[in-house]
Amino acid sequence: MARPVTLLSAALLALTAASSVIAWNEHQELVTQAPVVQKAAIVESENDALRDALEAAKIEAANAQNVLRRAEIEKVVTAIRELPFSMPVAYDVLDKDTIRQVVARKLSEQYTDQELADMATGLSAFGLLPPNFPLKQTYIDLLGEQIGAFYDQHQHKLFMFRDASLENAQNRVILAHELTHALQDQNFGLLKLPLEIKNNDDQAEAASALVEGDATLVMSQYMAQDMTWRTLTDTVTYTATQRMEQIRKAPHFLREMLVFPYLKGQLFCSAVFARGGFQALSDVYAHPPASTAQILHPEKYFAETREDPIPVTFKDTTFGGQKPLADNVLGEMGTRLLFEQYMTDSDKADSIAAGWRGDRYLVYEGGKELVWTTVWSSQQAAEAAVQAMGYMCTQRFNFVYPLRGGTGYMSSSGSDHPLSIYVHNTNQVVMILAPDSESCDLLNRQFGGNSNG
Repeated sequence: MARPVTLLSAALLALTAASSVIAWNEHQELVTQAPVVQKAAIVESENDALRDALEAAKIEAANAQNVLRRAEIEKVVTAIRELPFSMPVAYDVLDKDTIRQVVARKLSEQYTDQELADMATGLSAFGLLPPNFPLKQTYIDLLGEQIGAFYDQHQHKLFMFRDASLENAQNRVILAHELTHALQDQNFGLLKLPLEIKNNDDQAEAASALVEGDATLVMSQYMAQDMTWRTLTDTVTYTATQRMEQIRKAPHFLREMLVFPYLKGQLFCSAVFARGGFQALSDVYAHPPASTAQILHPEKYFAETREDPIPVTFKDTTFGGQKPLADNVLGEMGTRLLFEQYMTDSDKADSIAAGWRGDRYLVYEGGKELVWTTVWSSQQAAEAAVQAMGYMCTQRFNFVYPLRGGTGYMSSSGSDHPLSIYVHNTNQVVMILAPDSESCDLLNRQFGGNSNG
């Protein structure tokens, strides 16, 4: 009985011995190779540390260079704009892959998701946006794609991308623009302007045109002073490589309203500048333009009796027991884009829209019910607006029946899209769209003459 155990013990000893021999050989080999391996590991570690140190030194040098460059640009911008910084500009940096998160957070601070959804519903009632349009996500995508730097008037801080070296001329130009916003904030208080008013998009757009037009004017003068072959090369490179995917696929209305403050705003600010330089432009902040009409036609702002928009108010906006989903102002620019969308002659559309003096719209029933009351400069302008609105509706809804009515009046009792458009009180036009004739009649009774404008 003891034999198998002895044999097993011997086998285990033999296995152990064999293992010991192998282990000893491997140990000897490791001992022989250890200095080489250790040296290689040390060298690799030193290389990693050296690379990290070089990268850190490179970043530190770039940051130090950026600080010097910022100081230079600040000095030039203050000289151009003829305004001082009352305190040092606060800077912060962002990674490009987090910009959409920042935009989303800023939107959420100003608007609830429901407010943005209702805003989209209001614009889709006109046909300016498709039904159920994802407005919030589109804004995030658009701004996330286009932003090169930005100034936050709530935090009073200027944000730049971490890798935006000011050795690049285009980054210097962008910084000059944003530094102008810092100057505006420190000298006039951006939060005092109606940039975030929620029930008058037209007034907010006009205020934005002042702010962005001013900064674009300064940026243009800065670029002219900084113009070198390198500047031109960097600008062309930036333009050629700028991401445009989101803005290309955005609805026409959003694209135009996004660039309006910069392009039309610069024209307005240039008109102010021509009358009295930057001091005249600074004076505008005490009495900012109240409508896009004043941006498009600066003479309306400069008039001895300034041509401010005529407010349209309703005695009661409740309909069918519900408050409107949207209660807002389209303005001349919005009206121009609306008419242009459906009229083949854009010049004629712009000419008709130029007669705009005020408006307000109400939207109910998920966008199916629309009341749009507008005020025009004359009865002739009002009648031209009726014709433009009628043509717009026939194009939009593909009416196969003619609109009834004559001068200053159009209506349709068709089952798909009943509408009523008419001149009220000489120069006021009321347009009502509804899903059925009964709703159209009810809206007419309540809002046809229930407004002051």
